[in-house]
Amino acid sequence: MIINRTAGVDIMQIEEKTWDCVIIGGGIAGLTASIYLARAGKSVLVLEKSKTLGGRGRTTNKVDSYLNLGPHALYSKGKSIEILNELGIEIDGGIVPTKAKILHKDEIYELPATAISLLTSPLLNWKAKKELFSFFIKYKKIDTNRIINIPLHQWLQHNMKNEVARQLILMLSRLSTYSNDPELISAGAALKQLQLGNAIYLHYGWQSMINALEKMATEVGVHFQTSKHVKKVDGSFPHFTVHTNDETITAHHVLSTSSPHEKAKMFSEHESTPEIIKEYHPVYVACLDLVLSRLPTPQIDFVLGLENPFYFSNHSRIAKLSDQDYHVVHVMKYTNANENSERELEDFVEKIQPGWKEYVVYKRYLPRMTVSNGLILANQSKRPSPKVEQIPGFYIAGDWVGDGMLVDASFQSARKAAQLILENTR
Repeated sequence: MIINRTAGVDIMQIEEKTWDCVIIGGGIAGLTASIYLARAGKSVLVLEKSKTLGGRGRTTNKVDSYLNLGPHALYSKGKSIEILNELGIEIDGGIVPTKAKILHKDEIYELPATAISLLTSPLLNWKAKKELFSFFIKYKKIDTNRIINIPLHQWLQHNMKNEVARQLILMLSRLSTYSNDPELISAGAALKQLQLGNAIYLHYGWQSMINALEKMATEVGVHFQTSKHVKKVDGSFPHFTVHTNDETITAHHVLSTSSPHEKAKMFSEHESTPEIIKEYHPVYVACLDLVLSRLPTPQIDFVLGLENPFYFSNHSRIAKLSDQDYHVVHVMKYTNANENSERELEDFVEKIQPGWKEYVVYKRYLPRMTVSNGLILANQSKRPSPKVEQIPGFYIAGDWVGDGMLVDASFQSARKAAQLILENTR
C-alpha cells in the first residue's frame, strides 16, 4: 500500500478508519470533490489506480518539454475556470486568438473569423458568406436548451443551405467538442460549446493545474493512496466496503469518478446495480504529439481541416511548454474508429509544414485517446445525475455526468456530488 502526503498519521489508523467519503479516482473530478469535502471538515480518502494523480490531465516531460496527452484547453467562459476561481486556484496560461488557417482541398485559407475576413474570403461564395455572417451574429444568443434533442447534422441541414458554410460550422464544432459525430451529438450541446469563448493553453501543461489541485487537497487534509485498483464495492449509506487489490476500506459515502465500464465491474455483484451504469457513447481521437526544434513555416501555427477531421496547433506559440525553446505541437484526428491514423496525421503535417521531419526532437503517437466517456447525444433524454438513487450514499462524477461537456462536466459534477454528500450528512 502506498500512502501519499499523510504525514503524522499512522498507517494502521488509516487502514482501520471509516472515512466520511472514499473517492475512487484521482483525476480532476476526484481532486476537485475532495477539496470541497475536506474543507467542510469531512475525512476523505482518494484511491487512484495509477502511480500518479491527474488521470488524463497528466503532463509528461520529454526532452525538457511539457506534453499533455494530446491537445488540451480550458475555455475562458467555461465552468472549469469558475470552479478553479471558487477554490482559490489561479491558473497561468495564454488565450488562443481566433486567428487560424483552414486546409481545404490541400490549399490553405484564412479562417473567416471577423467580418472583414469573412466578406473577403476566397474560400466562400456569396451565399456561404451571407449564411455565415448571419450565424456569427446570432449564435451566442441561441437558446441551446430548445435544440438539445436535435442532432447537429439535422440542425445544420435545416438552418444552413450552403455546403461549405455547413462544413465550416462542423469544423468549429469538432474543435470545441473534440467529436466528429454530427449525426449523434446534440445540436444544443455542440452550439453551447461554441459559446464558451476562447481556448486557454496552460503554461507547463495541465500538470500545473493538477499540481495546484493536489497541493490544495493535501493542505486541507485529503489523504491519497496510489496504485489502488478497486475491485468491488459493497453496501450503502452509512456503511460501504470498498475492496481494493490489497485491502478493504470502509466509508459512509463513496464517490466514483471512474468510467461507466469500470463502474460496471465494481458493481457487478452489488445487490442494487445502478441503472446509470451502462455503455455510453465514448469519444476518441488519434493524436500525434511533437517536439520540433523549429517550424519550417513558422507563420502557420494553427490549422483545421475543413472537409477532413484534422487539427494542427503549435501550443508553444501561446504557452510556455519547453525549457529549450522547442516547439510543442499537437496534431489530432477526430475519430471514433479503432484505426491506425499515424500516417494520415504525418501527411497532414507535411501539407502544413513541409520538411518537418528533419526537425523532430521527440514524437509520440497516441492511436486511441479517450476524450470523453460520454458524448451528449440528441436522443439522450437526460445525462445521469451525480446522485445515484438506487444506492443511498453512492455518487458519481466525470465528463459524462450532469451538465456541461468535457472537463467542464468533470468540474461541475464533482462540485455537485460534494454538495450532495454534504447535504446528506446534515
